[in-house]
Amino acid sequence: MNIADNSEVKYFGLTNDLLFKIVFGSKGNEKLLTLMLNALLSLKGSQQIEELEILNPINLPDWKNGKQSVIDVKARDISGEVYCVEIQVKAHAEILKRVLFYSAASYTRQIVRGTKYADLNKTICLWIMCETTLPEPEIYNKYLIKHDKNNNILTDLMEYHFVELSKFDKSKPAELQNRFEKWLHILKFGDYYRSDSELPGELKKEKGICEVIKQMSTANTDEHMRYELLAREMFLSDLATDLDAAEKKGIEKGIEKGIEKGIEKAKAEDAINMLQDGLTVEKVCKYTGLSADLVENLAKKCLGKVCEPAAPYKAARKRKTAT
Repeated sequence: MNIADNSEVKYFGLTNDLLFKIVFGSKGNEKLLTLMLNALLSLKGSQQIEELEILNPINLPDWKNGKQSVIDVKARDISGEVYCVEIQVKAHAEILKRVLFYSAASYTRQIVRGTKYADLNKTICLWIMCETTLPEPEIYNKYLIKHDKNNNILTDLMEYHFVELSKFDKSKPAELQNRFEKWLHILKFGDYYRSDSELPGELKKEKGICEVIKQMSTANTDEHMRYELLAREMFLSDLATDLDAAEKKGIEKGIEKGIEKGIEKAKAEDAINMLQDGLTVEKVCKYTGLSADLVENLAKKCLGKVCEPAAPYKAARKRKTAT
């Protein structure tokens, strides 16, 4: 198929964070998450993840006014190691601070009252970036906590992994050489395949990819789910527009305001994630510290768009498979 060919109807891909959560963060999809992590982290042999348990993605604060964080997908393997996976569309100015905050929150939330530091396990954070964030030319980069002169590793309990889709341009399936590139292709260009029957042989052979495409198709053809996906995309688009306007007005560096009434972007994102996950307005207020009026307005502004009619999905015309 010609990768530039696109149907007239909006078809959501895995860079939509809600669809990403559905495919890789839903109970029963642990195997898909395992396969993706093994591919993107280039794990082989005994290093490969064998089994995962999908966890609650919400890290609640330890104190009354503390900030909670919501990970796109969070899981734990049989050895106790924790995996935090985020799909990030925009590489905003403070993204690395957010990376550190989310990873630290996920690491510390392993301990509850009565447990010991010895119970803390490694936390592996994978950030899949749609925009370029790092100066390194490589698509995949791994960071550890090291000595500044001799590079001795202080601890291996925290790992930061980045995959930048913006640096990957192999759109033709025939060019894909390994499982890493095949999964990158699906993450970036998966919305061009309306069913697994459209996948070329190179991708059909890669374990898990057919099932990913099937689940994407199911979400895109479900009327209610399409409304939710559309609402999420519209919210992110509005938020980006508001942030750009705010930056042009000279808002102090480090403060991101994307909602008309001045709600911080991070809290707004967390609130909308929790609302979409079914939490009540009261609980969202409790976990974010936002007022009930603000949360209700946010729900009307963002979730209210779910009720607007989205374009019904129609199957795309048959296209030729790439060779």
